[in-house]
Amino acid sequence: MFSVINQDQRSILIQQIARFAGEKDLNIEELLPIWEAIVLGGLLKTVRNRIRFNALNNFIVHKPIPEAHMQSFLANKEVINMSAISNYGEGLIGILIPDKKSAIATQLSRSLSCKSSSFLKGLGIVFAFYGLKLKEVDHFALKDWKSFGEYFINQKEDLNALCTTKNLVIISEILLLSDILKLEMNHLDHMVEDREIPSNRIQLKHILTVIGILLVSGAVIWFTTFRSQEELVVNPELEELIPVDSLNKLNDSLTRAVLDSNQLKNDTISRLAWPDGSMFEVPKRSILISLHSYLLDSTNTAPLDLYSDEIHFDAFTDGIPPRDAYVFKRMATALNKVQSVDVKVIAFSEKDNKSALKRGFIIKNRLVGEGLSQKRIEVSVSNGNYSPDPSLSSSNQVLFVFSKKGVLK
Repeated sequence: MFSVINQDQRSILIQQIARFAGEKDLNIEELLPIWEAIVLGGLLKTVRNRIRFNALNNFIVHKPIPEAHMQSFLANKEVINMSAISNYGEGLIGILIPDKKSAIATQLSRSLSCKSSSFLKGLGIVFAFYGLKLKEVDHFALKDWKSFGEYFINQKEDLNALCTTKNLVIISEILLLSDILKLEMNHLDHMVEDREIPSNRIQLKHILTVIGILLVSGAVIWFTTFRSQEELVVNPELEELIPVDSLNKLNDSLTRAVLDSNQLKNDTISRLAWPDGSMFEVPKRSILISLHSYLLDSTNTAPLDLYSDEIHFDAFTDGIPPRDAYVFKRMATALNKVQSVDVKVIAFSEKDNKSALKRGFIIKNRLVGEGLSQKRIEVSVSNGNYSPDPSLSSSNQVLFVFSKKGVLK
């Protein structure tokens, strides 16, 4: 069974976290396997992401571990440098579940009836202790990317034993684990990192097919008139270790990759600016363009209804593919720049209201995961007040209602 610490040390770990988080021992005993499931989920997600694996390897090998403080912790001493342990755990969280801890804490603390602050404190400690285990016990798993995958894919069934189905669904949806949980050992030999955008492989296949047809049909013109001097260059950085402080740049590059894929679909992108001079890019047909105008127009105080079909739901699970992540990243950033605007999410589904409500909460979870306060997001269903836009796809349609609470700051 996957664990972050030896069985004979678990009781001490529980007591110390309870003291640190201000919770009862029984509550921490219930939470510990949940935290372990989140750690395992982050490791499983890394199985398909070589860049994240490189960052993890770099962190474990080069980041000084507060081992003396952790030994004092396990010796049940009362005076311990908890910040050193917690900071180490936060660094590991930034690699294994980047930008996801707030969404997980919000959803699971509500499900388990505990304080989200206590949940986050314990989560940081548990991640820190797994970092120690990965350095001293499971270090062989860091030999290479394939060894890492083989080791942790063998433990994916432990997720079911660590937490209830309800909590596992929450963890899986926020960490986007559905593809990973289907992955088998014999797939590892052919594994290519998804970089959080697994659907890009499908898009790339289609793009290459079209390019192949164009090259064959236009060979004569190509070689006589329009031959390009640009050549495809393999990026060697995918095989190199990246420093931990480059993770923010990594997240930006992932967002850029999503935008690039949308640029291929939409011909071009629009470049917009905030008053502070910062720029951002979105597909030219995105609702984010209208949202940007609304946020900057202080004279417009009426609610803004924006129908969108750029979020693509799975017909069976209602899940959202990672390629649509730019919508949530850009929307959360925009709403955090203008704190006086809240959003209501009304999703539609061809199945039933239960499916529509689930889609709405998935969108809310994604926005919370990108840093938007849950208090500013309301989820509703179409109850006669809202109807789908007949000009848009009914299977992927969402209505966002933005409202201003006061004068823009």
